[in-house]
Amino acid sequence: MGESHADEYDDALVALLELIWGEGFLSPGGPAAVGKVIEGLDLTGKTVLDIGCGLGGIDAILARDRGARVIGLEIERALIARARRRIAHAGLADRVDLRLVTPGPLPLADASVDVVFGKDSWIHVADKGAFFAETFRVLAPGGVLAASDWLRGPEPYSDDMRTFFELEGLTYHMETAEGYAAKLRAAGYVAVAVEDTADECRALAHDEYARMRGPLRAEMVAALGPEKTEHFIENWRMLTVVLDGRELRPAQMRARKPA
Repeated sequence: MGESHADEYDDALVALLELIWGEGFLSPGGPAAVGKVIEGLDLTGKTVLDIGCGLGGIDAILARDRGARVIGLEIERALIARARRRIAHAGLADRVDLRLVTPGPLPLADASVDVVFGKDSWIHVADKGAFFAETFRVLAPGGVLAASDWLRGPEPYSDDMRTFFELEGLTYHMETAEGYAAKLRAAGYVAVAVEDTADECRALAHDEYARMRGPLRAEMVAALGPEKTEHFIENWRMLTVVLDGRELRPAQMRARKPA
C-alpha cells in the first residue's frame, strides 16, 4: 500500500475530522460524497475493496445501503479498532471484513474483488505506480476502480502549500491529474477518467472554515482545548488558500480492468 509509516491520525485530529465531516468520516462530504464516487455502479452482491478504510463509516454505507460485501484495509491500528467497533455496533460484521495491514503488496489473491474503492486516502501512497499495479492485480476482469483523491497542480510547491503541509502534520505524496491518469493506464487500466472537483471542494472548505470560526468553535474548544482549536482553524484557513490558488486539486477517478 505504500512505504513504512508512523501512525499520524491521533485522537485530536480524528475528533476534529468527525466534528467537521460526521461520525465515521476522515474526508470531506460524508455519505453524499461517497455516493458521487460510486455513482452509476450497482454494488449489490459485489466484493468491494476499500483501501484506506479509516473509521469504517464508508464501509457501513457500502454494505448497508449499497448491498456490497466489503473488505476494508487500513495501516493504522487505532483507526481499524475504531472502525471494527463501528461495524459491530451497526450489525454489519458479517458483511464487512476490516483488516489491519502493513504497507506493501495487497494481501489478496489475484482477481478476487469486483470494485476497488478509495476516498481521499491514496494521497498517502508514495509509489502510485506499484500501488495501481496491485489494485489491477486483485481486480477481476471487467472490474472497476472508483475513487477520489487530493491531487496537485503542475507547479512547484509554494510557501503556502508547504505551510499547509506543516499544519496538517500528515505525509502527503501528491500527484497531478495527468500523472494519476498515466499511471493508471500504465498499470493496464482502460476507460480512465480523472474529473476535477476542486470547485465543489473549495466551496465546502470555505463553509467549514466559517463554521469553525463561528458556531463550531465552542464545540471544538470543549473537545480539543483552545490551543488545538486555534491550530486547526489556521489549518483550515490555509486549506482554503491552497484550494483558491488551485495548488490543491481534488478529483474523482474511474477506470476499468479489461474483460
